[in-house]
Amino acid sequence: MAALHRILASMGILSLLLQGAVGAPVLAEDGSDSTRPSHPEIHGSIGIRLLEASSNRRDDPRALLYIVDHMNPDNRISRRLEVKNSSATAQHVTVYAGAAEIVHNEFVPVADRHANELSSWVSIDPAEFIVPPNGRAPLKATINIPKSASKGERYGAIWAEVESSSPSKANENVKMVNRVGIRIYLDVGPGGDPPSEFSIEQLTPGRTEDGMPVVKATIHNTGERALDMSGKLWLSEGPGGLKAGPFPAQTGTTLAPGDSAPVMVMLDHRLPDGPWKVRLLMESGRVHHEATGTLTFPAKNAAWGLPALLDSFLPQPLILIGAIAAGTLLLVLTIYLRRRNRRRVAC
Repeated sequence: MAALHRILASMGILSLLLQGAVGAPVLAEDGSDSTRPSHPEIHGSIGIRLLEASSNRRDDPRALLYIVDHMNPDNRISRRLEVKNSSATAQHVTVYAGAAEIVHNEFVPVADRHANELSSWVSIDPAEFIVPPNGRAPLKATINIPKSASKGERYGAIWAEVESSSPSKANENVKMVNRVGIRIYLDVGPGGDPPSEFSIEQLTPGRTEDGMPVVKATIHNTGERALDMSGKLWLSEGPGGLKAGPFPAQTGTTLAPGDSAPVMVMLDHRLPDGPWKVRLLMESGRVHHEATGTLTFPAKNAAWGLPALLDSFLPQPLILIGAIAAGTLLLVLTIYLRRRNRRRVAC
């Protein structure tokens, strides 16, 4: 049951403590907090989803899952949401906003829901309602930014919460609060949206203790907005011309501005050591970068190999330096050729 609890939490699903086939509660008594999008349809659950994004972010996959926006002070936005009840009984749902933060490259709720101003800026209509069995309930979230709001990005979530009771060992009812949420990434300040950007700084091949090949990518947030990283990896030109992939990168890595973090890609245990041509595509919303190179997996388990030799991705500073050097060389060559031609004409 604990394993199932973790799976449900990672999916962003709110269990209603219904009796399953094994006659036991689906969720542990401590409930769950999740702000991951709820895609799968699981019997006996409640989910919440965003129905719209900003008009200038409709091509942003991240803004279709979360509230991601930039606002000037003394302004407001509204978003339509929907709560779905896939259980066979009506459910009383309370919806509210709470603060969140990025800790150790994870987006996590704060115990004090009023830890930042964001919760006081968000109003929900309606904030409390009954969702019929196997039904849906629409709602609207409005964010009002006061004129005095300071510059910076705030993090939070809109939570859909259900209380239920379960008999304890002493035959007394114990209330359990379970919730699922939609993340909020809201930047406030004059002018336009601060840039979002990242770099792929290193690809390192390795093997786990049980021999599974793995690639560790080091991602650095070089922009001014938080990022939610996702990606895929392909291998080609392996021994005997083998190809493999795509392999999904692990999800759940959220990078605050200036932070770096490893992102792991687990591969197939049948893959030989190599050498391989590697291609990694990483993205966060509308920002995406690709790195390619050559790598070889170590023969020993629980070991890391040499970093891949990257051949198609250079950090922006190196690109700039290379462009300046190439331009300087071209200028020197042009001056030299002109002087040589003048000397020939003089002769």
